[in-house]
Amino acid sequence: MLPYALIPGLPLAAFLFLPLAGRSIGDRSHLVGIPAVGGSFVLSVAGLFQIAGHGPLEIPVYELLQVGSLRIVVGLWLDQLAAVVLVLVTGVSFIVHVYSARYMIGDPRYRRFFALIGLFTGAMALLVLSNNLLVTYMCWELMGICSYLLISHWAGRVAAARAATKSFLVNAVADVGLGFGVVLAFATYGTLDIREILAQAASMSGETISLLGVEIGRNTLITLCLLSGAMGKSAQFPLHVWLPYAMEAPTPVSALIHAATMVNAGPFLLIRLSPLVMLAPSAMVAIAVVGAATALYGALVSLTQSDIKRLLAYSTISQIGFMVFACGVGAFTAAVFHLVAHGFLKGFLFLSTGNSLWQASHGHGTAMDGESGSRRLAVGALVLACIPPLLLFTGPYERLWTAQHTEGARAAFWVIALLAVFTTASYTYRAVQRLFSPRVAGAAPKLFAANKLPVVALMTLGGAALMLPLWSRFTEFLGPVVGQGGLSAPPRAAGISTGLGVALATALAGWLLAHVRHRRPVAKPLQQRPWVMRLYVLFLNQLYIDELHRACVVRPLLRMAVWLRHYVEAIFLEQVLLRAGAVRLTLRLSGGMRRRLEEAVIEGTIQRLASLAIGISAWQFRIIDLRGVDSAGQRAAFAAVASARALQRREPRTVRSNLLIAVCGLVLVIGLAYWWIAG
Repeated sequence: MLPYALIPGLPLAAFLFLPLAGRSIGDRSHLVGIPAVGGSFVLSVAGLFQIAGHGPLEIPVYELLQVGSLRIVVGLWLDQLAAVVLVLVTGVSFIVHVYSARYMIGDPRYRRFFALIGLFTGAMALLVLSNNLLVTYMCWELMGICSYLLISHWAGRVAAARAATKSFLVNAVADVGLGFGVVLAFATYGTLDIREILAQAASMSGETISLLGVEIGRNTLITLCLLSGAMGKSAQFPLHVWLPYAMEAPTPVSALIHAATMVNAGPFLLIRLSPLVMLAPSAMVAIAVVGAATALYGALVSLTQSDIKRLLAYSTISQIGFMVFACGVGAFTAAVFHLVAHGFLKGFLFLSTGNSLWQASHGHGTAMDGESGSRRLAVGALVLACIPPLLLFTGPYERLWTAQHTEGARAAFWVIALLAVFTTASYTYRAVQRLFSPRVAGAAPKLFAANKLPVVALMTLGGAALMLPLWSRFTEFLGPVVGQGGLSAPPRAAGISTGLGVALATALAGWLLAHVRHRRPVAKPLQQRPWVMRLYVLFLNQLYIDELHRACVVRPLLRMAVWLRHYVEAIFLEQVLLRAGAVRLTLRLSGGMRRRLEEAVIEGTIQRLASLAIGISAWQFRIIDLRGVDSAGQRAAFAAVASARALQRREPRTVRSNLLIAVCGLVLVIGLAYWWIAG
């Protein structure tokens, strides 16, 4: 069991070692980071097989705190969910480390970069393995700090600094809600141990709490607090604004944030506490609404983006929204599968796109042969567009569409899924054509050869089809650790085959629309209509969410801060507090202390130094007089004596003495305040 504690331990050890190693390690920092994360990946794979064969493992590490009934033990809980997600986290992180060894070469902060991505990986791995809500929250905040430092890695660029600040502030605001959830969970269950909370959750279903005069279920309020944290960390609408700006980070950081760590933390938290979430149906409605709105918003905005990295960013927002939506309707197993599949795919896309853009900017790559190359790209994009319907309407997602008991829920799921399929097919075509088009700088970036793109896509499709028999085993494997409410109805094969046909037709329609617009850019009768142009501009500007945030949140807060600084400082502090008896007493005490310090310490010290100087000067005068030195020497001695006597008479009003008095007064005020509060 102890070796599995090294899964988060090895990246954290690399983070601690690299700063201590000094500058001598320099460009060899990857020789520490890559083996550390590689070892974590090997242990994660071993842990997955261990769990599959022998069941979950509990690894106690350290008793952090024991105060009354509160006992916080830093322990690890390696179960089916943790084992699956750890393979994703450590696997993608290992690939990112290897990629970064060449991508970041020559960077002046090379050692700092590898230390931070090691800390990032270790924090996410510890969050996945944590069995305590407080430790989970600590790792949650640690990832937020790491994201800030990594996004601002190139801090000399103003855009990177602003993007990091936006990311940190948005996540900090959302994390306040998660913090309240942790506190409320302890107040409700008397423990922060996740397994104990889940075991007691059913018995607390009828417990309520008064919030602003409204009675709300405790489980419901805790789930809503979890949703608050997930909305910030996983970039859910309307707190998604930080993720597109995170593209200012180096490409390996983007891959790490979008694929393995940051954005996956929100769905993972909801899945980890899924038995509790299932007991709060009204909160599940809120989760489903947030996820569905985010999925549609991200897909529609992706259709209007011209920058490939921003397109991938909004694609990530859409896909994470779909995972949250699946959690809101109880399809937790489908959400886990989607999380793992999307993580590996998006990591590959980000790293490959970064490499392709680098090749395009340096004039590398092979140009395609015009018409035939465009045809091959179109066929490849069509095959890629058919993969999402195959995944959404088979396997673990089967229960999502067939096991719901209300027709309204089924209709909503179909609408969301088909819209996601349509928009995904459209922006997949646009992304493939833009990435491989020979019109970009006269050469095509070489993600893989264009004439092999259809073959690779068909192989991917065939591989996904071969995975279909394993998906039922995947569902059974995760069954003991995720909520199962409402998804126990047997699947209906006929419905699935019909649904798959409809979904494939929808994907074909999205592909055809994008293909027609690409082949005949002039003939766009629909686009010429004013309402279509307005919609295009609206989604091109992301529904003006950033502008709304600035107008409704940022500027009012800044104005309030200026007002508070002026009026509170000028009126409250100066007019009210200065007239209070306690303040007058404190001022008298500090004034008396100042006089005593001046008389006893500062003045006495200066007087003694002056007396010593006078004595030395008088002795020197006598020596000079005995040796018969000329009158110039005698005048110099007399001047020294006069200076010392002037120093003796001078009041000590230097900056240093006043600073000493101010510090002592502050210590006295703090001591009085502490004594008053403690009393």
